[in-house]
Amino acid sequence: MILIAIGNTHTLLAESSDGKHFATLRLPTPPATAHAPDPDQLPAPWPEKLRQGPAFLGGVVPHSAQAWAQALGRWGIPVREPDPAVFQRHVPHAYTPAASLGFDRRCCLLAAALDYPHQDSIVIDAGTAITIDLYAQGRFQGGRILPGLRMSLLALARGTALLPDLCPDGEPPLLGNDTAASIRSGVQHMLASALQGAITQYRQRAPQAQIILTGGDAPRFLSALPSAQHLPQLLLRGFYLWAQG
Repeated sequence: MILIAIGNTHTLLAESSDGKHFATLRLPTPPATAHAPDPDQLPAPWPEKLRQGPAFLGGVVPHSAQAWAQALGRWGIPVREPDPAVFQRHVPHAYTPAASLGFDRRCCLLAAALDYPHQDSIVIDAGTAITIDLYAQGRFQGGRILPGLRMSLLALARGTALLPDLCPDGEPPLLGNDTAASIRSGVQHMLASALQGAITQYRQRAPQAQIILTGGDAPRFLSALPSAQHLPQLLLRGFYLWAQG
């Protein structure tokens, strides 16, 4: 099965025959003014993999999804999209409107629901944005959306005259003794505290909930969440299960 998962920052091409092991290609998600990559220009063996089709397409960037669908269509590759009814059947919820529940959140919740059907789960996806979702009592109870690490750092740079534009870099100190270290420390510890606080509050409703951590920045929060289960492929696992129906 071929999956194309479009995120705000990166797009993942993945192939799997069992939904557990994935061969992947990571590409930058193009801006709105750019075209999706020509499938024939992708590194081997991806052009041949895509030719075998169909490709399941999903994501959180509509213009990029449309560009991918058009590019694949020009190549004669059938495109499939996961059926929202499948998600609703496996993960009942009261999100309003239902269509606004993001693709990435759906994939991660579906993987947690189907792989741990008798276990409540707090699902944390630390990506461009950070989502903290609660699956408990057999349904999605709701969640929170926070700016991610890079977005938080960028907000400080854009909202002030003198603070620099920084990228996350290693484990930040508890106390910064220069401006860059102070910013990195403040942002990462702020977000870690937000995750810890959400877990404490969610467990008032679901005391036995396990913690599942995924997303590109997940490794940066492992030390703050020592009991978390780190599942880097959670989104792809959920996408595969969703595509299977």
